[in-house]
Parts: sequence; structure tokens; C-alpha cells
Amino acid sequence: MTGRLRQTLYRLLAFFQRSLLDRDLDDEMAAHLELAVEENLERGLAPAEARRQALLRFGGPQQAKEQHREARGLPFLDTLIQDLRFAFRMLRKSPGFTSVAILTLTLGIGANTAIFSVVYAVLLKSLPYPRADRLVMLYENVRLPTYQNDRNEVSSGNLSDWAKQNSVFENIAAYSNRSFNLTGTGEPLRVEGELVSANFFATLEVESPLGRVFAPEEDRFGASHVVVLSDGLWRNQFGSDPQILGKKLLLDGEGYEVIGVMPPRFHFPDLDDQLWVPLAMTPAERENRGSHYLDVFARLKPGLALEQAQAEMSRIARRLTELYPGSNTGQTVNIVPLQEDLAGPVRSTLLVLWGAVGLILLIVCANVANLLLARASARQREVAVRLALGASRPRLFRQLLTESTVLALFGCIFGLLLARWGVSVLKLLATSHLPRTEEFSLNTPVFVFSIVIAIFVGLISGLAPALQTGRESVPETLKSGSRESTTGSRLRVRNLLVIVETALGVIVVIGAGLLLRSFLRIEQSPLGFQPQGVLSFRVIPRGQRYSGLSQRSAFYQQAIERIEAFPGVQSAAAVTFIPLTFVRGSKGFTIEGRPPIAPGQIPRAGYDVVTPGYFATMQVPLNQGRDFLWSDTPETQPIIIINEAMAKAYWPQQEPLGKRIRQGGPDDHQFSWLTIAGIVGDIREFDPLTAPRPTMYFPITQFPDPGGILRDWVARSVGDPLTVASSVRAAVWSVDKDLPVTRVRTMQEVWSVSIASQRLNLLLFGLFAGLALVLATVGIYGVMACNVAERTREIGIRVALGARRNDVVKLVLTQGFRLAALGLLLGVTAAFVLTRLMASMIYGVSSTDAATFFTVALLLGAVALLACYIPARRALRVDPLVALRYE
Repeated sequence: MTGRLRQTLYRLLAFFQRSLLDRDLDDEMAAHLELAVEENLERGLAPAEARRQALLRFGGPQQAKEQHREARGLPFLDTLIQDLRFAFRMLRKSPGFTSVAILTLTLGIGANTAIFSVVYAVLLKSLPYPRADRLVMLYENVRLPTYQNDRNEVSSGNLSDWAKQNSVFENIAAYSNRSFNLTGTGEPLRVEGELVSANFFATLEVESPLGRVFAPEEDRFGASHVVVLSDGLWRNQFGSDPQILGKKLLLDGEGYEVIGVMPPRFHFPDLDDQLWVPLAMTPAERENRGSHYLDVFARLKPGLALEQAQAEMSRIARRLTELYPGSNTGQTVNIVPLQEDLAGPVRSTLLVLWGAVGLILLIVCANVANLLLARASARQREVAVRLALGASRPRLFRQLLTESTVLALFGCIFGLLLARWGVSVLKLLATSHLPRTEEFSLNTPVFVFSIVIAIFVGLISGLAPALQTGRESVPETLKSGSRESTTGSRLRVRNLLVIVETALGVIVVIGAGLLLRSFLRIEQSPLGFQPQGVLSFRVIPRGQRYSGLSQRSAFYQQAIERIEAFPGVQSAAAVTFIPLTFVRGSKGFTIEGRPPIAPGQIPRAGYDVVTPGYFATMQVPLNQGRDFLWSDTPETQPIIIINEAMAKAYWPQQEPLGKRIRQGGPDDHQFSWLTIAGIVGDIREFDPLTAPRPTMYFPITQFPDPGGILRDWVARSVGDPLTVASSVRAAVWSVDKDLPVTRVRTMQEVWSVSIASQRLNLLLFGLFAGLALVLATVGIYGVMACNVAERTREIGIRVALGARRNDVVKLVLTQGFRLAALGLLLGVTAAFVLTRLMASMIYGVSSTDAATFFTVALLLGAVALLACYIPARRALRVDPLVALRYE
């Protein structure tokens, strides 16, 4: 093996040495042969005879034999090596051309590779679980007059019946997001986790490499508390302690025994999950059909299709509706493959972005093809000499394609370097907006994709120049002296490429323009509150210490009073979830005095539980009535505040103040009647794009439900909100030192995060649009500059015959702008159709927005004029005497 390796290395070394030593000799021989062929042609010899005589004169019989052998055909590998050697030599002779072409290719291939790495990880790559294609999500598909949601969370009662009655799943598991206060290990720490059913890990077919996962008996109410840790939490918080098993952790003030540690990079269902504990529902909770809070997934049995499972679960849903019409009317089951559940919401966006970089790649192909065509004009004489010396046209065709492919492969190498940086940036920007960001990488499939598109680009870019090369008459070309000219067909091809790349650029720039207009609309959309000057943070009081309503109320009141006592803090409050965080619950309710409502017709509204002063802190206008007070206790009249949307929806043309409502349906007598005490303005609760919906606000002092824990806090400050962050922590810890204070950020940061996905789309599309605009401009400029250079003699004659300089400028501008205008027309027409695919990415703007189309067309028209004007100015400097001697 060593001898063979040494022999191979010697051969490679000899090959490169021979390439370097023979280069000058080959060039000298080619020059002698070229002169000999010209002389023979001038003597009137036929091209074949002129070539034969030249070979015998300067190449000798051996050269003629080699020429004959080449004509018969060399072995493929030998031919390929010769083509590669020649391609490298020719590219090395034109460093300027080579550098520009490789840079252009690098941008196109790098952008495509970076975006494909995202598309592959999110849409194409299998999930990292055994038999991942059998995993599905199960949702309640709710179709009610007051509520429409095909991916609604599941009630525990329905889950129990699904698990008992189905015959299509190996396992059905459930989970619910839950954060915990981890104490006893230093400063209190907030960790994200999940409440899961015992078969959660078994359904995924994932085991714990250290310890074990949950046993069925540990998922029962009253069982001992156990916890499974993530690999990250085990390493970062416990120093990879191998003795962690059996130790007790304090979570929300209660002890949990560590029974296992999950493998690295396991984070299901959320990337930030750090631990898992059993659901351990009470018997009453297992039968509850009114609270929908569980996410459910299952594993299909082998051999069963998704359609079979859907049909059976639909039958079960109809049966449950018959048994429980009060809670299950309007509900069916929606089964979604797990990968589709993760990728579906971003599929259209990713495909549109991939399509945009695909258009960039086509522009790159057109640009490089134009460069190669311009270079081919300068190589007409070289090609004619090679044809005269016996080279076949197929061989020249293959040689030119080899050169363009070598260029593209160099572009691929540098494109991969660019893509590596791009993937790192995309990971950073898209962490909270795209699934599976930790899997973005330049892996083998992405690497193969990059090579494939590089070869594709090389072949496409070199095709037009290769087809155009060698069509000219050999004798005429050799007799034409040193002048370079462009034939009519070659000029038409170059003009066509300019039209195509202009049209493609128009499509991308119009897409970016629509996203820009949409983003400006989002920024201007009214929120219903004032985020400026507000600090938000998260403190969640849980555990036995806060099990009662009076205990929770006392904590909130005491902490808020201490926060407000600090200088610079105007007011403070707490709420279930702050606005713009994509989280919002809803409740059904009954209006006093209205006729009985049929099952499935119960009105619903979003809800929040708040402390007194919340609306003043957020500067939400109180339009009627009064705010909550700390004196509103369970012993006083139960009250509620509603928003304007709810008042208009359920009390049109009436006065809602003083009216009474009750949670649940007409038969839910366990809830008290609540008097509407106030009406506040509408808030964009879910995100800036979702219009305000009917919402009711409960006072924390009268909300006994243990689930009504206020997680988010807000404090309005006089100056920069972040300056009071340390004071806020001190105030909370002065009441309870074991409560972590997390997610400290301003409300403006919350707003910025809520529109981050739109900002990312705009950033990427804007980058692609800028690249497309530059490439299209360079393409127009390059073609016009070549045309001016090749028409130097014509321009000189026109000037000598009396043409004014303005006429010359007009001639060049008219020719260039005619091409750009045709490209603009085709691009606008295509964009009118293609931008409809962006409908899900834009807000408040039509996908065929006339203002955007007109503005982009005007912009690109101006840029095209500028690109044509520079060569036109160069034409003005043509000296007629010099031009007439241009031959």
C-alpha cells in the first residue's frame, strides 16, 4: 500500500511539473502554428491543407500523428485531464475575469447553500427519534360559532377515552409546559420543563443513558415526586455529577428525586426544556372535559396509514359527542404528522425564501454567461486557430464547458465558506422563530447539494458561450486581424441574458418591497397600550406557601408596594401573561338573563387575571367604570372588567356596566355571578398582527382557581426601565428570597421579539434583493460597456460624419434602456403572479400592491439608466481618428 501511494504521489508531482514546464513551450508552438496556417491560407490553400502543411512544418510528423489520434478520440480520463489543464491555464491568464466570475458565483452558491441548510434541517431531515415517521400529534378540531381552532389542546377527559378506545396507536402520551423554581443550589433558578405522562419517553422510544425514565405507578396522584433531568441542566448546574441519581431537588419548594438524565441534545418538545416530571393527575382531573391544556402525541402501529388512524379517531370523537354533548359538541380529532406539526407553520416562508435565492442563482448564471460571452468574443481568433489546427467543434464545446464548470467549482469552495458564516448568522437570528435551529449545519446532504448546484451553474453558464463559439468562418476570422467583434447571434444571446436577469431581479426586489411595506404597517399598528418606559419580568409564586388565594394576594400586594417604593418607579402590577407573547387562554361564559344556550353555542372570550393598577401601568385607557382595588376581596361583590371588543360583541346598543356574567355554561353553578365594573380599551394581546378579540379581566384578589397564578410583572419607570431592574429584584427577594426573577426586559424588547420573524424575513429578502439589484446592474453595465468597446469604429465614423455627442449618448442609452424596459415588463408580469405565494408573509398589504410595483419599476428603471449612462459617457470620449485606425 505504501509503494502504491508513493507511486501515485510521484505521478501527481510529475503531472504538475509537466504542466508548468510545457506551458511556455505549448504557447510558443501554438504561435508558430498560427502564423503558418495564416500564411498557407493567404496562399490560397484550403483550410485542411493549410493545417496539414503547418503541422508538418512546425509540428513534424509526430505532431500530425498526435493530432490524428486526438481526432479519433482519446480515452475519457486523458481528455478530461487535458481539458482541466487547459482550463486552469486559461483562467490563470485572465485573473481579472476569473476573480469577478468566482466572486459572483460565490455569492449565488453561498446564499443557496445557507438557505438549503435551513430547508433541509426543518423540512427534509427526519426527526431524531426511532421510526420518527410514525409519530403524530393529536388535536381537538373545534368548530363552534364562537371558537374555531383545528389544533386545539386536549382535555384530560378526552385523552383518557382516546387512550382506552383506540386500536391504531402503540402509545398515546401527553405533556404540558411548566416552569419550576429550583432552589437549594445557590441563587434561585427558573428552569423550563414539562409535565408528562408516564409513557412520554416510551412513545418517543428514547431511553435515559444515566438512570431510567418514569414507571407507570409514578404517574399517579399522591405518588412520590420524581424528576428526569436534561443533559444540559445536569452538566451546567450539577457539574456532570455521576452520583446525581437518588438526590433530592427542591422544585417549587417540594422535593423531587432525580431518577435519570436524558441524552445530549434531547429537548422534546421545546428547545429550552431542562427537566420532566410526571403529570400525576387526580381522578377528577382525568375526567375533566372543560379544561383543554394538554398536548398529545402518539405512535402509529406498524402498517397502519394515517388515513386509517384519522377515520378511527373521528368515530371515537363522534361517540364522545353523543355521550358528552355539553363539552364535546363541535369537536372532532385532527391527526398531524409530528414533522409536519413542527415544520408546517414555516414551510411556506422557507420555500419562498428558497425560491428567492433560486432566482438569485439564475441571475448569477446569466451574469457569468454574459462574462463568458464577452470573453468568447476576445477568444475568436484563438478558437479559429484551434479549429484550423484540427480541433473538432465538440471538443471545443466540451473544453469551454469544462472551463465554466471549473469556475463554478471554485465558486462552490468559496461559497461553502460564505455559507458556513451564513448558517451561523441564521442560527443566531432564527433561534426563537424556526424549529430545529440547533441542527442547522453544513452536513453531507448540504455539501452534496452545493456541489450539484455548482455543476449545474457551471453547465448552464457555459452553455450559451459554448454553443456560440466556433460558428464564425475560420478563414475570415484568421484574416480579420486582431480586432474583436461580436456576431449577431452572440449579441442577441447577451441581450437576452440581460433581459432575463433584469426580470428576475425585478421579482426579488418587488418581494422585498412588499415585505418592507408590510413591516412598516406592522410597526404602525396600534397596540392599545404604551410599551415605552415599561420593564417586564417574570416571578411565579408556587408551592405550599402560596396554595391559598389570600396568601397569593398578600404576596402580590406586598411585592408591588415595595417595588413602587423605589425611586424612579411610577407604578407596578402583575398579570397572567403580558401582551405580545403569543399566549392567551379563553373561557366560555353565560350572560345573566339571556335564553338558555344550546351545547356548542356558549360564547367565549379571552381572559387575563391581573392585579390592581395593571391598566394604569400599561396605560390602557379605562373608558367606563372603575379599576380593580385591593379591597375587592372574596367577601365583597365579585366584579370583572371587559374590553371594548367584548362590549360591542355581546352588548351592542346596550350599556354593559352593571350586567352580570358567569364562567362556564348555564349549568355551571359552582361559579359566582360577576358584575361588569369597568370597560377598558382593546389591546393586541396575542401579537401585533392579531386584531383585538373579546377579553375579560379577573381581579387576582377574587380569583380562587389555583391555576390563576400571575407569571408576568410590569413596572413603569420615569426614565430607562432597565435602570430599575436591580431594584425590582431586591423588592421581590425582600418578600421571598427563594423566588427567581427572570426574563427581565423592556416591553419595547417584547414588542421587538414579537415581530422578529417578520424582521428576519425582511432582512433576508432585503439582502437578496440588494444582491439581485447589484447583479442586474452589473449585467446591464457589462453588456453596454462591451457593446461600446466593440462599436468603437462605428461610433468614430458617426462622429467623423458629423453626429453630435448627444446623438451618440442617445444611441447607447436607447439600446440599453430598451433591454432594461423589456426586462422590467417581464419581471413585473411574473411578479404579479409569483408574489401571491407571499400572501402569508405580508400584513396589511396586497400581494399585488400597485404602489410597490410602481416604485420598484421606477427604481430599477433609474438604476438601469445609470448603468447605461456610464458606458454612454465613455462613448463620448472616442477620438474619431483613433477609432478609424481601430482595425
